[in-house]
Amino acid sequence: MRNRFYISFRHVVWILPIIALLTCCSAEMNDNTNDVMSEERPVNIIPTIGDTSSRVAASEVMTSFYVTAFSGSSNKGKNIKYTWKDGQWTSTKNINWPSGNTAISFWGLSQSFANGKGISNSTMTYAEQHFDFTVDTLSAHDLLFASTLETSYNVLGGSVHLDFNYALAYPYFTCVQGIEDVTVIIKEVKVHNLRTTGTLTFDAVKDSKATWKLVSGKYGNYKQVFDTPVTLNPDLATAVRLTDSWIWMPQSPTKWKTTEAKPVPISEADEKHHCYVELKCQIIKNGRFIWGEASGDNEWESVYYPFSTNFKALAYSRPIQLTFTGGYLEDGTPWQPHTGEQITIANWITEDILVDPWQEMDPEDLIF
Repeated sequence: MRNRFYISFRHVVWILPIIALLTCCSAEMNDNTNDVMSEERPVNIIPTIGDTSSRVAASEVMTSFYVTAFSGSSNKGKNIKYTWKDGQWTSTKNINWPSGNTAISFWGLSQSFANGKGISNSTMTYAEQHFDFTVDTLSAHDLLFASTLETSYNVLGGSVHLDFNYALAYPYFTCVQGIEDVTVIIKEVKVHNLRTTGTLTFDAVKDSKATWKLVSGKYGNYKQVFDTPVTLNPDLATAVRLTDSWIWMPQSPTKWKTTEAKPVPISEADEKHHCYVELKCQIIKNGRFIWGEASGDNEWESVYYPFSTNFKALAYSRPIQLTFTGGYLEDGTPWQPHTGEQITIANWITEDILVDPWQEMDPEDLIF
């Protein structure tokens, strides 16, 4: 009986490799099965727009966006383009779910993560997600971002909602007439010495959150030229909305420090990167041009205003109301008409913040 169950050492020698081979094949089959499952489970990306612009659908804001995804250190898709076509989002390549409860993170951007078109020094890895961005001051384009961090197929059931938020600031000016018995017509508004470049870093733990760090030494002038010159309201009753299409780097600029008692020329403001507004305008009194001309090289002449307000928050849209009461010249002295006549100025410049309809603001946030 004992001989029936006897296995010699010689038999063990050839049985063990077979067992090892079967074990290896089993493991490979399991891995292949997971790979097949992963390939059969593409991620369904659904973009949405955050609360700062709930008035529009994602497809009305973005016709395309880009996604990068990492599962641990494994690259699941880098800079994959999604395009709105025929009523749905299609991608150039599938991003596939990792197997089981394996975590995966997604980062989205309304333009390519690759260097170019304002983006530079782009780093998108599983450990770091940041890039530099420079606003085109002449023809700026919106920038939206999103992220969904450390999730899995079992948690989301196959679909990922990327909640896009606006990354930049969206100011505009309104003006009212502050001088009696004159007509003020504005052709151009330019804001000098604003930052143009910052580093956007995605939050490491919060979905669809990011912060800006301004890049030193990068300044520019943001300009708007009106197709039809704007005549300011002479009765002080209604603010004239000049523009709502500016896109700025979020910031809080330092104001040009000039006063009637201590004039500071704008050349010094430029050297120190202090901020001011330049209005190219015409001012008419009793049918005569007291600033600017009907035509010619001096048709539109500049008046300058010290300027600063807080645009640090992302997706910030603040109307800035300027009450036109004169202003300053290039040498920092108060503006006076070419005719030499005196114009009474009660208050050189007042800036009032109007509540923006895009978002609710804390009253304390309206003071600067």
